[in-house]
Amino acid sequence: MTAAARGALLGAVAAVACVLGCGSLPPENGGDQAQGAVVVMVLEQGTNNPLTVPVTVIVGGVRGTLNPSDEQLVLRDVPLGTGTPPTQPLTATAPGYTTRALMVQLNITTATWVTVNLDPTDTSMTGTVSGTVTDLTTGGPIVNAYVQFRPAGDEQAQPVAGYTDAAGSFIIGGVIAGQNLLTAQASGYLEVTRNVTVVADDAGTNPDQALALVRGDTTVDITGRVVDVLTREPIQFATVTIGDAEPVITGADGRFLVPAVPVGEATIEVTAERYEAYTGTVSVMPGLSDLLIELFQQAQEPPTMPYTLAGTVTLVGLSSNAGATVTATFIQTGQVRDTATTSVSGRYFMFIPPGRYRITVTYQGHQISTQVEIPPGGQIVEDVDFVLTIE
Repeated sequence: MTAAARGALLGAVAAVACVLGCGSLPPENGGDQAQGAVVVMVLEQGTNNPLTVPVTVIVGGVRGTLNPSDEQLVLRDVPLGTGTPPTQPLTATAPGYTTRALMVQLNITTATWVTVNLDPTDTSMTGTVSGTVTDLTTGGPIVNAYVQFRPAGDEQAQPVAGYTDAAGSFIIGGVIAGQNLLTAQASGYLEVTRNVTVVADDAGTNPDQALALVRGDTTVDITGRVVDVLTREPIQFATVTIGDAEPVITGADGRFLVPAVPVGEATIEVTAERYEAYTGTVSVMPGLSDLLIELFQQAQEPPTMPYTLAGTVTLVGLSSNAGATVTATFIQTGQVRDTATTSVSGRYFMFIPPGRYRITVTYQGHQISTQVEIPPGGQIVEDVDFVLTIE
């Protein structure tokens, strides 16, 4: 940059600083938000040389491009906000470099000068992703939303992140290629996460990611039905409680409506005469479909025999059904709760607590399985039978 050009740039910045010094302090009683100027220089980490590629810079929602022919980028009309001291997020993204996001403390009466160092990245191993973050209800853009990518399954990995501009747009480079967990957060909204596959820059381009966030004060009407788990008949007069909402009673068709439940995770409790109580959680979001709550009847008496699951295994092709191994694996944890060996008649008996299980039969390299629900209250599940052909 020539001396004359540098002088012109400094003069422009000085003019902005003068305007700020002449009364553009944060308003005390509402009105337009005070604004400032931010001067950004971007250098390569390690060499401290200016970049030879364009750099996209976003500060407080204001977006600009720092070209290789320029030494600095001046962003004007950056909102000062209401913080003390005033701060705004800054994001810098350039081809062949890892995006950097940081918070910048803004000067009230003069321009703010910031130097950002970017790390070079291997474009055969990392990719660039663009997208938008919007309000799900209004469709409007969300400014200063925080968007991050982290390799799936690696909680210790350093995320690559950036912030959105005034149009709700973001661009983030240096994301590790492959499966990533994409997260978007914004003040006053619920966090959104999704799994995405990122393509390396040398291998192609990535589709834009459209993320819609739900306001934290959004409410949803929740509807559903309560039925008997075995007969599938509706249960009338069941009491349904979701979160802090007032309990409601099901009608003759087993249906219920709980109005105005705040979005987010909520507990759900359902009770009915002669049925075991149900407790669970529900993720309350717009567009939530009808809930189906299945209740088990209360057992009148505990089991008279020392088992809760019984059945018969038939080994086709053999003269005896003895020797097959039956295993009950608790699906939620993957833990084996009980095993049994079939008799000559193929009968087996198991004692396992309530829950959902995968029942697996194995015999000389042959295997067959099914899923079974063991109800609470000491009820016995009979006739879980298998037929296994032995060649």
